[in-house]
Amino acid sequence: DARSWTAPDGGCPQGSWTVLRIGHVNAGKRNSPAPPEATGWECNKFDARGAEIQFNNYVGMLKDGPLQDSAHGMLMDSWECNTQTWTDTMAEDFEATAGYSLIRRLPALMGYVIDSQEETSKFLIDWRRTVNVLYCENFFRKMTDLAHAKGLDVLYETAGSDVVTMDPMEYFKYADVPMCEFWQPFSEGFVGDLDFKPIRPTASAAHIYGKPRVDSESFTSFSLTWDEHWQMLKEVANFNMAEGVTHNVFHTYTHNPQIGFLPPGTSFANNIGTPFLRGQTWWKYIRYFTTYLARTSYLLERGRPVQDVLWYLGDEVGHKPSQYTGNGKRQSGEIRFPDGFKYDYCNPDALLTRMSVRNGKIVTPEGIEYEVLWIPENERMLPETIRKIEELLKAGAKVVANPPMSVATLKEGEKDQFDEAVEAVWGKAKKGKVNRFGKGRLAVGMALEDALKAFGLKPHVDDGGAEILWTERETEGARWYYICAPVGESFNGVLRLEGRGKAEWWDPVRGTVEPLKAKGWGRMKKVRLDLAKAESGFVVFRRGSSSPTARKNATKKGAAKGGFTVENWTVRFPAGWGAPEEPIVLTDLKPWKDLPLGEEAKAFSGTATYEAVFNIGKELTGKKFTLNLGKVDFIADVKVNGKSAGVLWTEPYVTDISDLVQEGENRLTIDVTGTWYNRLVYDASLPELERKTWTIAGPTAGSPLHDSGLLGPVTISY
Repeated sequence: DARSWTAPDGGCPQGSWTVLRIGHVNAGKRNSPAPPEATGWECNKFDARGAEIQFNNYVGMLKDGPLQDSAHGMLMDSWECNTQTWTDTMAEDFEATAGYSLIRRLPALMGYVIDSQEETSKFLIDWRRTVNVLYCENFFRKMTDLAHAKGLDVLYETAGSDVVTMDPMEYFKYADVPMCEFWQPFSEGFVGDLDFKPIRPTASAAHIYGKPRVDSESFTSFSLTWDEHWQMLKEVANFNMAEGVTHNVFHTYTHNPQIGFLPPGTSFANNIGTPFLRGQTWWKYIRYFTTYLARTSYLLERGRPVQDVLWYLGDEVGHKPSQYTGNGKRQSGEIRFPDGFKYDYCNPDALLTRMSVRNGKIVTPEGIEYEVLWIPENERMLPETIRKIEELLKAGAKVVANPPMSVATLKEGEKDQFDEAVEAVWGKAKKGKVNRFGKGRLAVGMALEDALKAFGLKPHVDDGGAEILWTERETEGARWYYICAPVGESFNGVLRLEGRGKAEWWDPVRGTVEPLKAKGWGRMKKVRLDLAKAESGFVVFRRGSSSPTARKNATKKGAAKGGFTVENWTVRFPAGWGAPEEPIVLTDLKPWKDLPLGEEAKAFSGTATYEAVFNIGKELTGKKFTLNLGKVDFIADVKVNGKSAGVLWTEPYVTDISDLVQEGENRLTIDVTGTWYNRLVYDASLPELERKTWTIAGPTAGSPLHDSGLLGPVTISY
C-alpha cells in the first residue's frame, strides 16, 4: 500500500523520523495593480502555456482589436509579484537541466540539510539554475515570440535577482530593449538608493547581448511634492545616465482628457511618480528639459561603450554585487572597483556563447572590447566555465581569477571534470603574480587594481579624487566622455582624459559646441572644466579640425573685465490669483513669499514677468556681454530688447547677450516660472469650493512656503 511504510531500523540518529507530506497548490497570488476586469491569478511562468494564456487574453487581444494599427511595442514592467516555486513538470524539468533526480532532495527546499551542507548548497545551485532556465525560456522567450509574431517590439524591465532568484541579465537577451528604472530623490537604503534598482546589470546585459539602447523608467518617486525642480531631476538623470541609461521613459505622464479643469490635475495614484502633465506651471517649457535628455541620449547611443573589465558574476545564479550608493560616493566593502576604469557584468550564458578574443582583448560579436576578465567571487564553478576560461587564455585574454574550491553542481561525473579543468588552468600558476598562459596572462592571488597595473593598463580618467560622474564611448576617429559634476557639488578643476585629436565641449542644455584647450602630448590630455551643480556635458576628442559649424558656448567661461548689477525691477503678476493687478516696483529682489503682498499673492504659483532697463555706453559697444541671473526658482525666459536670449532652467543661469544689446537704453524682460507648491499649500487651507487648484495629493495646509521667483543678483559682465 502506497500509504503504508515501515521505517528502517537504526536509520535515524535522533531516534525518530520526520515525515514530510509534500504537494503543490495554487498560492492564491493575483496580479496587481489592475482594474477588476483585468485581475486574476498570476500566470504560471514556468510553463510556456501560462505565458501564452496571459498574452492571448491581454496584449494579444488588444493588438488584434482596438490597438491593431496603433500598438507597436509591449513593455513588461518590473517584477512586482511573488516568487514561483513549482510547476506540474518541475521534477522532469529539473532532471533535464541538472542531470539528476529532484525527488530525494526536495526537503532541502524546506531548509533541511541533505547528506551535508556542501552537497545541499550544490543542490540549491542546481535548483536556482533550473528556475532561471524556466523563467528565461518558458516565460520571457515565449512572450517575445508571441509579441514578435504580432509585430510588437519588446521591452523588459528589471526582473532577475530583483525579487526572484535568477540570473540578473540572461532574460534580457530576449528583449529588443532592456529596461531598468531609477527613482528620485536620492536616498540611502530606500528607493532612491542605487542598490534598490541598480542600473549596471541592465546596461551590462545590453552591452553583452548587443542591444544599443538602455531604457529606464525614470523619476519614479514616493515623494510627490509638486515642487520638483528640473535641476534636481537633471542631477538624478545625470547620475543614472553615467551608470548606463541611454533613454528615459517618464514616470509619470498622467492622462487628463478633460478641458477647463482646475490645475494641475490628477497625478498618478496618491503620491507616486513625478507629475509630467500638461497642468504643470512649467508645461509650456517642457521641451527644454526633454531636449536636454534627447541630446544626451543621442550621444550615449552612438558608437560603442568603452569598458575595461568584464566582471564575471560566477556560476552560482542569482546575485549581484553592491553598486555605488545614491550620494555618488563609492560603496565600501570587500569589493572595490578601481578609479578611472569602467566595467560590465558578465553572466554564464554570455561568457560561454558570446565572448571571444581579438588582438588580446575579449570581444562581443558587436565589437565591444574588454581588456580583462575578472572573477572576484569564485568559490564554486562548472567545468564548462573553466574550459571557456582556458580557451580565452590560450587565445590571448588577460584573466584575474583565483582557482575555484569546488564544483558548482551535484551532477554525476562533474567532479572529475572539474578537477581536471582546474589543474589545466591553475595547476602551474604561481600565486601573487601574473602567469603566462598560451598567448594570454593569468593573474592569481592579486587584487584587481594590482593586476591592472601588472598588465600595463592605465585609467582612462583621472579626476584627482573629485568623484565626477562619467562614462565613455568611441567610434572611428572620435572618443567622447559624458562628464557630470559630483552629486550635490560643483567642480572647477582639471581632468586627465585619454584621447587624441581636437578637444571640444558639447553642451546638451544649450546645444552649443566650444573648443577646449587640451594639454599634453601623450595618451592622456588635461582639460579644465568649470561645472556648476548638476551641470553636465561631453568632452569630445575628434581627429582632424573642429567642426566648421561649432558654436561658441558663451557662458561663464572666460574672465570678465567689468560689469554692473541690474536694479530697479518692475514685476507683473497675472490676474486671477490674488496678486496686485498693477505692476509692483522692487529695489531688492526677493522671493514672492517675502514681498509686501497679501497672503494669497505670497503663495503665487505660475509665471510672473520682471522688467528692468540698463544702459550701455558708447565706449562699450562691440564688447562681449554675459548676463548672470544669480539664483532663480526656477525657469527664466529671457528677452533683451524684445528678442530671445534663451530659456534658463538649471545652473548656471548665465547667457550671452552680446548680439542683443545696443548702445544706450536696453530693456531686459524675464518671465519667471515657479512650481505649484506654494499655491497648493494655500488652497489646502481653504474650503474645497473656494480653491483654484485641484489634485488628488499635495502639500498640507500650514506647510512653510518655499522660495520662488527671481532672487538674483542679476549682473551683466563684459
